[in-house]
Amino acid sequence: MQLDFVGRLTASTLPSHDAIAAGERWWTQWQLDLELLVPVLLLGVLYVRGLHRWHDRSRPHPWWQTASYFCGLTIVVLSQASPLGSLSHHHFSMHMIQHELTIMLAAPLILLGAPTTPLLRGLPRAVRHRIVRPLARSRIVYGVFRTITHPLVAAAFFISVLWAWHLAPGWYNTALTNEPIHDIQHASFMAAGLLFWWNIIDPAPMRSRMSYLLRMAFLFAISTPKHFLGAIIVFADRELFTGYQNTRLIFEIERMNDQALGGLIMWVPSQMMMLVSIGIVFAVWAHKSELRQRALDQQLSAEQHQAAS
Repeated sequence: MQLDFVGRLTASTLPSHDAIAAGERWWTQWQLDLELLVPVLLLGVLYVRGLHRWHDRSRPHPWWQTASYFCGLTIVVLSQASPLGSLSHHHFSMHMIQHELTIMLAAPLILLGAPTTPLLRGLPRAVRHRIVRPLARSRIVYGVFRTITHPLVAAAFFISVLWAWHLAPGWYNTALTNEPIHDIQHASFMAAGLLFWWNIIDPAPMRSRMSYLLRMAFLFAISTPKHFLGAIIVFADRELFTGYQNTRLIFEIERMNDQALGGLIMWVPSQMMMLVSIGIVFAVWAHKSELRQRALDQQLSAEQHQAAS
């Protein structure tokens, strides 16, 4: 278990090392990292506590939202603590699976769980009254929140994070050999994913500032640079992530093929996810449009009946 918080924060860059030693079975390499497990467990406890204390509900909170939230947290833990976390030190493709699970699955599932109200109600009463409430009433905090969740800001951050970590000289290799930087990398991917999906999903009581048609366009436009980055990695004629040269391959695959596989993982499944998301947004838009039309028809019918009588 990794308990040396100060040591990790002050660690200097070290040569890359094998997370899975020769002779060890990769499927047994589970990492009980308390720096990950404790915050995730806390978020789960606060959510459940908040639901239990949320008696005067002003809106429904169906079971699937709770299930979605905990599925998202579970994916976060499994992507880091399972053998996939150890394999990511040996294979670029495994590291890419980690990133895609974080951005494309964990982030939207957590937001679909509408966590704002349960988490706030789960906090101790003193924290809510003395810290959360003054912050919520602050114009500065509100302005910062409105800025970072703006679609253009979220899009710029999402694209910049992905391109910088994969193509900025030395960034990716440093994350492979420096644990604090590696933690920052994964935290930035989660933040980018949450901000991106925030503008697609309505995580009640919050709502996206875009119409459903704009959300579909947003999904297509912002996902295109991501897919293009994946294509660059697939068709690269040299090793882009040389930090893996100092580690041992666990699976029988050449380095360049492993890199191309990682690019495909960023490109193809992500593109499929975006297309599915566009289809879901379209279905929601069509359903709500139909409900509005029915309400208008009923109102018109009632007015005509009233006028006739």
